[in-house]
Parts: sequence; C-alpha cells; structure tokens
Amino acid sequence: MSKKLRIAQIAPLWIPVPPRTYGGIELMLYNLIEELVKREYKVSLIASGDSKTSAELISIVEKGIWLEHNLKNPHASIIRLIKILSDRFRDFDLIHNHFNFFSFPLSLFSDCPPFLTTVHRPVDFQYAETIKAYPKVKFCAISNDHKKSMEDQGVSVMGVVPNGIETQKYEFNNSPEDYFLYLSRLNKEKGIITAIEAAKMTGKRLIIAGNIAGSEEWLYFMHEIQPLLNSENICFRGQVNFDEKIQLLKNAKALLFPIERREPFGLVMIEAMACGTPVIGFNNGSVPEIIKHGETGFVVNSKEEMIAMMEKIDEISRLACRKRVEDNFTVKKMVDAYEKIYNEIIG
Repeated sequence: MSKKLRIAQIAPLWIPVPPRTYGGIELMLYNLIEELVKREYKVSLIASGDSKTSAELISIVEKGIWLEHNLKNPHASIIRLIKILSDRFRDFDLIHNHFNFFSFPLSLFSDCPPFLTTVHRPVDFQYAETIKAYPKVKFCAISNDHKKSMEDQGVSVMGVVPNGIETQKYEFNNSPEDYFLYLSRLNKEKGIITAIEAAKMTGKRLIIAGNIAGSEEWLYFMHEIQPLLNSENICFRGQVNFDEKIQLLKNAKALLFPIERREPFGLVMIEAMACGTPVIGFNNGSVPEIIKHGETGFVVNSKEEMIAMMEKIDEISRLACRKRVEDNFTVKKMVDAYEKIYNEIIG
C-alpha cells in the first residue's frame, strides 16, 4: 500500500500512555504507535492528557481516570470519547481500538471508518456476546490460545499478533542475585498468594512489586496479602517505574507467574526473558506459547511443581531467554503483523 494510512489508536483511559508503573496494554500501545510513526503513518492517539507520544494526542481527560481520585462520574469521559472521535471520522482511514468494548458503539455510525479491536483481556460469555453484537468491528487476538478461546465462543478472529517490546531497553544480565520476583497486579487471579507461599516453603527470597487498582483489590490486599508479608524472606516494593522494573527483572533468578486465569498473553514474561531472566509460570492460556519449557523457564501445573522448578532454575540458560524474545517478541515483528492486518481490512 503506497499511501500511508491515517490511524486512530484508542487507548484505555484508566492510566497514561506509556504507563508510569504497571500497564501492559499501555506499554504495548506506546511501542506500536512509536514504530508506526517511524514508518510514516499518520497516527492519532486517543488517550488521557498526561500521555506522551510522537503521534497527535487527542486528549479525552486531563489525567488517567484511576489517577483522578475525586472523579465522581468516570464513565462520562467514555461517552465524550465517542462524541469527539465520531466528529473526526473523516480524518481517519482506520480505527484501532484497545479500550475493551467501550468504543464499540462508534461502529454503529454509518460513516465510521474500518474498525479493528485488539482484545487484550480474557473473553467470557458476556464479552463474547457483546462482541458478536457488533459485526462491523474486526477482532485480533494476542496469542493462539486467546484466539481459540474466542473462536470456541463463536467470535470471528482476523489474526493473532503477539505483543512486542523494544529489546534494547531491557538490559541483559547473566549473573543474577539470589532472589525470585513477582511483578504484576496484586489480585487473586494473578496468583500473588501462591508466589508468597512457594517462597516461604522453599525459604527463597521473594521480591514483590506491583500495583492495586480499585476498592476490591485494596480489600483483597489488606485482608489476604498484607498478613503474609511479615516474613523475613518476603520483600514488598509496591509500584515501581520502568527503570526500577528493569533492575528488578534483570537481577532476579526467575520471575514467578502463577496466573490463575486463562492468560491472553502476559507481557511481563517477555520483559523478564529479555533481561535473561527465566519464568516459572502456570499452564494457563498463552503461558506455554511464551515460555519454552526447559529452555527459557518451566511451565507448571501446581504450586508444588513451581516449588520443585525453583530448585532447578539454574539449569536454564539466560542467553536462551534473551534469544527467545529477540526471535519472537519484538516491536518490529508486532508492527509487521499489524501492517498486514491493516492492509487486509482496508483492502
């Protein structure tokens, strides 16, 4: 396609792009947009006003909604997003949505440009039924298992585009320190308690880093997690920025990823491996697509198996971990794949 497309990229409004701390979707989206701009696409990012981008920024709210603690009507901003973007349909050849189902009503306008949604979350029955109610929207998955989970519920999927990272931003380290790392949201489905219990049972040092979003997660943290943090081998760091995250990842013996949901992708796994750090992850969703069992970490089925593999982690080549990401999960590969899908949609 000789003419470069004009693309509107819709970000979640919860936090800025790129994220200050936790935010896999926002980091992936930042990487995608920066590379598209380098390839001379005309890109507009629809996001919160505290976002940073080389593209045009169309600000919907001043700050990410989760950072506006006194906001009384957070979803009103989403209604405004639909109005603002619908007024600018003529400026775009394609809309690429990353904001879950919130932006789907845009496709009901007769003059809406071709509309692609990358689904970043697990798809349950209610989500699948909502997707099927909007036939003009095209959908992309982020792993083969994610695609299968959608197709099993009758959702048509255009393609699979694994997330990619800028590997040069992830410092490789072949000489880790003596600790394991948990880095994710601090909620039940991410398996934080399993990681703590595994560390306590092995006597291994565990550093915990991550964020908490919403009152339900705060209650879970206060009542279920915090009482387990009073062990001398458990170090709680809370939220960390990008540079702090790299330091924690590159120096860890392994990342523990005891995910309890059918994980669509799990960006932190490739971030860890890019630093040379193997991953021990539960066999849910995309995990066995990302971890090469016995080569870049271990895919396990229980806490007991995780504990056993923690003892064997020194058998994993940290160079193999880095190469796995360089060969499969780069920004270039991700954007190459999206370009093919964009061209297919535009026809």
